[in-house]
Amino acid sequence: MEATLENNFLRIAVKEKGGELCSLVKKSTRTEYIWQARADYWNRHAPVLFPIVGALKDGIFYHEGKGYKMGQHGLARDLPFQLAERKDGQLVYSLKSSPFTLERYPFEFELQVIYTLHGNRLTTTYRVLNPSDKVLYFSIGGHPAFNCPLNDGEKRSDYQLVFSQPETASIQRVINGFRNGAWELVLDGERALPITDHLFDKDALIFKNLKSSSVSLQKGDYPVLTLDYAGFPYLGIWSKSATSPFVCIEPWFGLTDHTKHNRQLADKEGIVALEAGKEFRHGYTVTIH
Repeated sequence: MEATLENNFLRIAVKEKGGELCSLVKKSTRTEYIWQARADYWNRHAPVLFPIVGALKDGIFYHEGKGYKMGQHGLARDLPFQLAERKDGQLVYSLKSSPFTLERYPFEFELQVIYTLHGNRLTTTYRVLNPSDKVLYFSIGGHPAFNCPLNDGEKRSDYQLVFSQPETASIQRVINGFRNGAWELVLDGERALPITDHLFDKDALIFKNLKSSSVSLQKGDYPVLTLDYAGFPYLGIWSKSATSPFVCIEPWFGLTDHTKHNRQLADKEGIVALEAGKEFRHGYTVTIH
């Protein structure tokens, strides 16, 4: 099941499974910006990562002395959400804890994913509510995949990512799904990160605490879209291979485990500790040019 939403500029579609954005079309040109989940490359569009981002060391975390197994990027992306509210310019999807989730993740929660259209912008907001009397530990993040190239006759390497400010930034390298403490300088006072054929040979690029609050996908000097991730402490950049025709720009609260992590959920880097009865709310915006 999919729900659609549109205004004068954009049209989106969202799946019930995972509350996942599966289409973002500029109406004037009929251009589709979201990767269409071709299984020969990667069979997802823009999954919601919750309650973890990345992978757990040994595939397990511990909380209050008990171990829980969980796959990469958590549970939410494969569970059915409910369309809780629909109004002018907005869709609200909801996932609540259940006996199924509590066996795998021992916390009560409600996760809302709110999609809001305003002009040529789409904002995706994550709202996490803690209805219990205990601290709720979680990570959350986006994984939107954008078609790149967008047009026939182009190559992915014709494009670049351009940050809003010059960056001197290193990335945390991922080896076999985990961080090993190694850092690699990839931007040295620069704004532009060319999308070379070999940019993702060593898996995702993970940035922490960038000065920039936004990054644009550009063909040469011409921006195609801009993703504003202000307030997110981590940003991942990823594509499946040297030939996969998409690029993911991923704002995160949390990241994959270090090889020396103690596997305690409360000690996981980037984890959010949400007090009883409180709510967490944060989002990112994609502007289509």
